[in-house]
Amino acid sequence: MAKLRLLTLIRPPNVFTAFADSLAGLLVLVGLGIGVPHRGWAIVVASGCLYLAGIVFNDVFDREVDARERPTRPIPSGLVPLRTAVLLGTGLMAAGVVIAIWVGPVPGLLAVVLAGCVLLYDAGAKSTKLGSLVMGACRGLNMALGLSVGLGLGAPWPAIAVGGPVVLALYVAGLTHLARDEVGGNTAGRARTGLIFLAVLAIGAVIVIVATPGHPASPWDWLWVALTVIVGYRNWAPLWHRHDGASTGRAIGGGIMLIPILDATVCAVAGMPLWAIAVAALVVPALLLKRHFSPT
Repeated sequence: MAKLRLLTLIRPPNVFTAFADSLAGLLVLVGLGIGVPHRGWAIVVASGCLYLAGIVFNDVFDREVDARERPTRPIPSGLVPLRTAVLLGTGLMAAGVVIAIWVGPVPGLLAVVLAGCVLLYDAGAKSTKLGSLVMGACRGLNMALGLSVGLGLGAPWPAIAVGGPVVLALYVAGLTHLARDEVGGNTAGRARTGLIFLAVLAIGAVIVIVATPGHPASPWDWLWVALTVIVGYRNWAPLWHRHDGASTGRAIGGGIMLIPILDATVCAVAGMPLWAIAVAALVVPALLLKRHFSPT
C-alpha cells in the first residue's frame, strides 16, 4: 500500500517521456557518428530521477493550493506524509546528479543546472509569467543531457543538436502555458493564444528542417515529421472551441504523451528513423500506466 501511495505521488506515466528526451539526445549522437561510451546510456536513468524529483517537489510546494483545488492528491489527502515526500524528492534529485557526474563532467554540470531549474520552477517560478519558459528550459535541458554525453561545451553543436532541444523546450513552454488553468479551464483568448503559438512552432520547425542542408536525409524522416504534425493537430485542435477544465485536461494529458513522438522525430531528422521507433515506443508504457495514475 505504501508503494502504491508513492507511485501516485510521482505520477509514473510521465517519467517515460523524460526517458524519451535523454534517449533521443543519445541517439542523435549516434546519427551524427559520435560514439557514446557504455556508461553514457546511464544518463537516461539520471534524467528520469531528476524528472521524478521535480514531480515530487511540485506537490511539496503546491500542497496548500492542492488542498483547495486537488484535495485528493497524496500530500493534502494525507496518503503521503510531507516529510516522506521531501526525503523522496531530495533522494531522487541527488541520485540524478550523482549518476550524471559519474557519466562525465559535462553531463554532471548540465544535471546541476537542470536540477536548479526544476527547483526554481517548483518553488515559485510556475506562478510567474516566466514559469512556462522555465518549464520548457527543463525539458530542453533534459534532451541536452543526452547530447552532452558526446558533445563538449567548448565547440559549436551541430544544428540538429541545438534545434532539437530548442523545439522541445518551446513546445513544452506552450503546453505549460495552456496547463496553467487546467482545473478551471482556459479562457478562449488564453487557449487560442497557446494554440497559435504551437501552430507557429510547428510551421517554423518544418521550415527550418527544409532549409537545413542534409536534413532530413530520407523520406522516412518526413514520415515522422508528418506523424508529429498530424497527432499534434488531432490532440490540440479541439481545444480551440472547447477549453473547459475537462477538455483542457484531456489536451494536456495527450500533449504530454506526444513528447516521445516529438523526441522520435528529432532522432529521425538526425538520420535515425528506425531507432526513432524505440523512442516513440516509450509512449506505450506511459499510456498503460495512464489508466491507473493521473499524468497531471
